[in-house]
Amino acid sequence: MSVPKVVGIEQEYAISVKGRGDLSPFHASCFLVNALARDLGLRDDGVKMLWDYGHETPYHDIRGELFRKVVGQEIVSESENLRINVALPNGARFYTDHAHPEYSTPECISARDVVACDKAGEVILRRAIQLAHSAVPDMQITLFKNNVDYQGHSYGSHENYLMDRQAHEDHLVRNPEKIVSTLVPFLVTRQIFAGAGKVGSEAPETRDSSYQVSQRADYMEAVFGLETMYARPIINTRQEHHADERRFRRLHLILGDANMCECAAFLKIGSTQIVLQMIEDAFLDEDLSLRDPVKSLKQVSADFRSRLDLADGRSLEPLEVQRKYLEKAQQFSLRKDVDHVPGIAKILDVWGSVLEGLQHLRITTDFAIDEDPLDVVPKLDWLLKLWLLNRYREGKGGKWDLQALRVLDLQYHNVSGVSGIFKQLESEGLSERILNDADIDRFISTPPPDTRAYFRGKCVERFPREVYLINWEVVGFDHGNVNRLIPLLDPLSGTQNHVEDLFEDCENSKELIKSIQSRARAR
Repeated sequence: MSVPKVVGIEQEYAISVKGRGDLSPFHASCFLVNALARDLGLRDDGVKMLWDYGHETPYHDIRGELFRKVVGQEIVSESENLRINVALPNGARFYTDHAHPEYSTPECISARDVVACDKAGEVILRRAIQLAHSAVPDMQITLFKNNVDYQGHSYGSHENYLMDRQAHEDHLVRNPEKIVSTLVPFLVTRQIFAGAGKVGSEAPETRDSSYQVSQRADYMEAVFGLETMYARPIINTRQEHHADERRFRRLHLILGDANMCECAAFLKIGSTQIVLQMIEDAFLDEDLSLRDPVKSLKQVSADFRSRLDLADGRSLEPLEVQRKYLEKAQQFSLRKDVDHVPGIAKILDVWGSVLEGLQHLRITTDFAIDEDPLDVVPKLDWLLKLWLLNRYREGKGGKWDLQALRVLDLQYHNVSGVSGIFKQLESEGLSERILNDADIDRFISTPPPDTRAYFRGKCVERFPREVYLINWEVVGFDHGNVNRLIPLLDPLSGTQNHVEDLFEDCENSKELIKSIQSRARAR
């Protein structure tokens, strides 16, 4: 039996700084983190909430010692820790990762909630920019939610999914060919609805492409691997589960694009949740192994209708591959003996309508959208962006080598304010929405109610001066001569239903711990 597909997104943002030549991207990112932390009262006297790096093992590989990278554990001083991290009351983490800001959503069960939490992150980061500008008026910080800088660099929009330990080991450790035949073909082809779109090429395999479906495809180089900044894999094999290792595993995916369209993001997450559940419940029986998954990934990005070579000699279009997964998912949804992914009916409806729209879409060799139906365009980033770029090209002779096209591409992802093109398109009703503003607003300051993020977020909100250590799987309280740790090893525990009354009845963390202990003894 599969476990609920708890999911979270780690979004790395590109940053541009003007007006302060002495401020590097790293320092500007830290400025944003601390401006927001001060505004929330998380940098007041007496608040020393450190992010716990002790449970992070980025160089351990789930495939075993043979693949482990031998590197010493990085030591982060207390002052540096506070400088680059803030845990938020909504259960998220906002921090500086190398030379850019990163926003990690709280854990969510439904695709709808994780998209809302990701969109709440955009609002939170805009607030941080406003605070920074108020403090230093001559400094202009701009953030872009995309994956490429057109200078050879790529940054990620990572997805994390909760997996059953046994199923995860069966597919990734003992029999990796299972994941190659089930999950990998889905991931390679899902970019036809999950891609963010991109002008031009960054890889020899796609050098002739004026426009691509995916931003990340050019930068993927392996099927399995530990790295995230080079030799990037389709399936990341980092052994860092942030949960009880006796029961759970984390699947860490780094191949996805950063989505602006709510519909594309919803379908990307929701369809992946369903496929993972079907894998765990042994419901996928057709072998769709690709002859060369990495080559196929780039091939789909360059031409979403190209035929892909399967290992068994067949060739299928990406749409045909996706339709096979959809048909299995529709059959799976009829089973009564499993707890399905939340919102599965809506996910399947969107999945079907998008594939139907793509089937009838006609795009010329010059990437002009040739004819109706255009109903699928507002749903997907790569098509909405393509529609926008084509409108510009029409007035400039139809050329793809215009530098302005890359500027428009980048500005589509600008989340800093009114200059963001996507936000303008959305405000004009040109992007189809899954959410309403209230869905997003509630996750700006409130954690999801149905995961451990609720407990963690409420601890930050209620007892910031008492929390001295925090990460995804633990909250540590400073009680003077003794420190107390509350483990959060089950992502489905510590929910609003479990602990809301405890927070209402307790004035401080000591009372909270006593109440938790008392409830545990009573069971």
